[in-house]
Amino acid sequence: MRRVRSRWFSIGLIVAAPVFLGQAPSEGMDAGVGTRATEVLRLSLEESLRLGLANNPQLRAAEARVRASQGKQISARANFFPKLTASGALVRSNTLTEFKIGTPTMLDTSFPVANSQGDPVPPDHIHKYPTAGFEMSNTREGNIYNAKLEAQMPLFTGGRVVNGYQAARLETRAQEEDLRRMELDTVFQVKQAFYGVLLARAMVEVVDKSFATMEAHYKRVQDLYRQGMVSNLDLLQVEAQLSSIRPQQIQVHNGLELSKVRLLAVLNLDLETPADIEGELAYAPAPVEEIPALKHAAALARPELKGLELRYEQADRLKKIARAGYLPTVGAFANYQWNRGQELPPNDTIWRDGWQAGLSFSMPLFDGLAARGEMKNAQGLKDQIEMNQAALKAGIEAEVTAAALTLGAAEERIAATEKSVQAAEKNYKVSEDRYSVGLVNHLDVLDAEVLLTRAQADYLLAVHDYLLAQASLEKAIGRMEEVAP
Repeated sequence: MRRVRSRWFSIGLIVAAPVFLGQAPSEGMDAGVGTRATEVLRLSLEESLRLGLANNPQLRAAEARVRASQGKQISARANFFPKLTASGALVRSNTLTEFKIGTPTMLDTSFPVANSQGDPVPPDHIHKYPTAGFEMSNTREGNIYNAKLEAQMPLFTGGRVVNGYQAARLETRAQEEDLRRMELDTVFQVKQAFYGVLLARAMVEVVDKSFATMEAHYKRVQDLYRQGMVSNLDLLQVEAQLSSIRPQQIQVHNGLELSKVRLLAVLNLDLETPADIEGELAYAPAPVEEIPALKHAAALARPELKGLELRYEQADRLKKIARAGYLPTVGAFANYQWNRGQELPPNDTIWRDGWQAGLSFSMPLFDGLAARGEMKNAQGLKDQIEMNQAALKAGIEAEVTAAALTLGAAEERIAATEKSVQAAEKNYKVSEDRYSVGLVNHLDVLDAEVLLTRAQADYLLAVHDYLLAQASLEKAIGRMEEVAP
């Protein structure tokens, strides 16, 4: 009897482990968000993937970061084009120039003449002529109007404009790769939770079937007991075995509900949403490439690697922008303007227009070593990214290798456990037949039933691990199936 119970305990561990592993919702996932459904939600794997990608708030935040970087890219691209600005001003001033006519000045019109000795002789009669007085002041009050239309165009910036735009474009692409990485993680989390539900439901079927089989065997032993063919001890042992299956039923049914909660949390749905999971835990073998080919595919497709490559190139552009701090800048400008109010009356009401055009030049002579510091910072960023690339590449290769080996091991376990299930089914049938004719006792039948249940649980667990290993390998090589919106 101890041998049978110990085997049931080990089966319980097999049943419970895949259900409770990874039950906590993903970090940052707001479990229970959404409107409580009144109808049963039917969830296939494809529908689960669609909801998982649509409802994940972290993905929405990543998409917002992509849009923000696209805006910066547009702003950087604007530096290639001339800037056209219109401006105007209205100024009230009390210091405008004013022209006034003052008190007339009396000027002599007769002058002394010289006699024969050369001495001046005053004129007989002095005539004076009034001459108007003029006065300039800055006391006039009035309005000054100004309107201007101006165009500016950079001609040479030492590469700031080109490299600034390229850096912004690389930032957008890097954000897109980060979004794709999060999508891959979300797809894996959804598959992991979905396969967990399928496994839990299959385990429920196995344990329920085991209970039904043991219940039928118990009724058979009862009939034999009434006929006096078995002892009371035999009946009690079978009854105890039947009772020991009941906790397993409770455990697997509870595990099924918990696995559904886990799936709803990953999908960011209300945890009380009634859900019907569609699909079966079935083994469908698929060809797998050799590990070197998988590593090569991962090196080309993993968004983390592509993101670091873009960041490295971006850092190189930033270094070039910093180097441009040593170079001059040249620009062209042209403007057309209208002015009124600065001339002397009555011309202060007339609009005067005119234009200007020219080139501007500036050369940094000393910037306090700012450009040197920015170049050093950009170079340090490049070195850091380069080291991260090497570490990430090694980690991805290890991840691909582990996923491929796990997939191969799960496939071998499926083949082995499938044979175990066939042998256990045959063993149980033989034990039942031999028990019916009295060749074996009921303990042999109980052992055969436990072995069959364990073999079926091992097979289901192997299929679950195979499907999960497939999902892990797809994530490891950066491959994601298309999901309908």
